[in-house]
Amino acid sequence: MNSAPATLERAQRRLAAAGGRHIGDLISWNTDRIDVTREAARRVFATEGLGHLIPDMDPATALSRAAAEVKRPSGILVRPFARPKGDTSAAVGIYVQKTREGEAGDEYVCGARCRVDRHTGTIVGLPPDGAPPIAEALAHAEAMAAHGNHLVTHAETRDISFAMVATAKALSGVPLRDRGGFYLLPPSTCGAWLRLRPGLEQLGVKPIRIEMHDAPDNVAVARAAAQGALEADVAELIADLDKAASDGMRQNALARRVELCKELTAKAELYRGVLAGVADRITARVKELQHSFQLQLDGGDGVSFTIPVVND
Repeated sequence: MNSAPATLERAQRRLAAAGGRHIGDLISWNTDRIDVTREAARRVFATEGLGHLIPDMDPATALSRAAAEVKRPSGILVRPFARPKGDTSAAVGIYVQKTREGEAGDEYVCGARCRVDRHTGTIVGLPPDGAPPIAEALAHAEAMAAHGNHLVTHAETRDISFAMVATAKALSGVPLRDRGGFYLLPPSTCGAWLRLRPGLEQLGVKPIRIEMHDAPDNVAVARAAAQGALEADVAELIADLDKAASDGMRQNALARRVELCKELTAKAELYRGVLAGVADRITARVKELQHSFQLQLDGGDGVSFTIPVVND
């Protein structure tokens, strides 16, 4: 274990031994290069009801990612066709730069294409339609096709990293930094992280967990993180309400805001142990927002403005 987390963990164990109250877990993770089947990754997250965090990848999306991720040789350009044939969900051209003297502009010749085959659902590299291939362009198209097909069936480091952040949020974690990386979990969800740990390690993730106990500095850090995250969510809902008042809002969007208010109220309760009186203030504000959204959804009166409801 890295020395800094180990030192923190030893300090927290001393607090626990002295009778300190558990206020949550500080979690993070490191990843090596990960390349596992989506099915295997999904099974790990599904043990805690989070299998949806490893979704199936559409071949068109995989082709787009492959275009960005496969290193292009010098002089190769990849661009989507403006008007591809109607028998594919995605197609791109691979162009070879032909330089010219002066500044009249270089020429770009289509030397290959990469597309989703409608019949097989796979990505294929092909010569240009009705023209001979250019070797280096066709080689790049085939490399893109291979990587894209791999992405359809496999989750790589990027996919797992997205799933890890989503897991922290699903467990009601609040970030300790503006840019994430470290999250505080409330006591009620710490067990889920522990249960996920063995499976995550099999995927190539190195989870970090440090129990936090109620020393004054720990409580202050936890309170600041929880309060900051909750107040940011409240501010976003207020902005939504203001925007809805002027621009209108669809019924399903109003309903979603009502559900978000309920989720935010529940989240505030999870952190009541470190928020003290702040939890009541935040909860009261969220309930006011929920009431406003609900009144508009129900078509009731009694609010200071009217949201034009857009029918779905």
